[in-house]
Amino acid sequence: MRRILILILTFTVVAICFPVVNADRGLIPVQPEVSVYEPGQKAILAWNGEEEIMILSTDVVSSQEALVLELLPLPSQPDVEGASFESFEELQRLIWEEGVNLYYGLSKEGARDGSVEVVFHEEIGAHDITVVKATDATALVDWMQNFLQSNNVTETISLRDFEPAVENYMGRGFRYYVLDLITVGPDEKSVDPILYRFDSTYLYYPLLITSPVEGETEITLFLLTEGKVEEDYQPMLKVNYQIPGKSLTPIEVLLSKGDLSKIDLRIGELFEDGAWLTVLKYDGNLSWLTRDLMISKEAINPATTVDVEVTLPYTLIVSCILLGAVCTLAGVVFGLLITRSMKELA
Repeated sequence: MRRILILILTFTVVAICFPVVNADRGLIPVQPEVSVYEPGQKAILAWNGEEEIMILSTDVVSSQEALVLELLPLPSQPDVEGASFESFEELQRLIWEEGVNLYYGLSKEGARDGSVEVVFHEEIGAHDITVVKATDATALVDWMQNFLQSNNVTETISLRDFEPAVENYMGRGFRYYVLDLITVGPDEKSVDPILYRFDSTYLYYPLLITSPVEGETEITLFLLTEGKVEEDYQPMLKVNYQIPGKSLTPIEVLLSKGDLSKIDLRIGELFEDGAWLTVLKYDGNLSWLTRDLMISKEAINPATTVDVEVTLPYTLIVSCILLGAVCTLAGVVFGLLITRSMKELA
């Protein structure tokens, strides 16, 4: 019974030391305490250098039932599919598992006319998703206003406030924009995640699109990459484990292909040899988000080896030393016998 109590206390201490994990995008109306059940938005970004999978989940609430529009700029046309919240739960389990290992000192192996084109529309769970291809910021904003009116959505913030941000994306070559209509009510609820899969030469997450919205936010991103993400990416910072009696340790966990497939089979397909998990977090004002998260191949360390400290029993070390000495002595004796035989034959 005492051992059981000790284990329970240990897991409680470790659980207290993990970060809250949320994320954000353009919404219109570690210590680590990684808890994917906290209110807010959550995102998983898996990128293999050529293709990215982005899984987004949102907790939403409104004073009364209403439609909310989310705008997501993307660098290329996405495939859009449903996803499962279990992906976030599996990531949290893997992070906690590594935290327990650390606690015990272990290590784990044109013209505006026609410039907006609808290329996809589908209802997935609570989401009514439309993907458009656009080449002009003003035309896109005008189209969105008509789109909202046709869906009886009243703007809580002027779409014109988003035009400078959209112009920024247009100037950088972004042509695809996801519009996600979600019905929200007075009771906070988690909206089923949506998976976007698209080609990209860099790991990407949109932050600038949120800057016209007033208020504070918490953004937390789970990054899955072939190599280590070595740096912070301002204004986002790496989340650390805070283990009692140990220095801060960044959440950097090497996951196997099997681990990745447990998160989502489609993520497992992206990587042949596993991937590194890193967690980035931002806590502050939305207006301070003046650039997107964009990480190039060159910024990711391709090394995927994990240093493992191996401690051998003292008796085994002594046995190895004695065995080596015996082998050396046997070699010397054998050499002398051969030399003596050759002299006798001569």
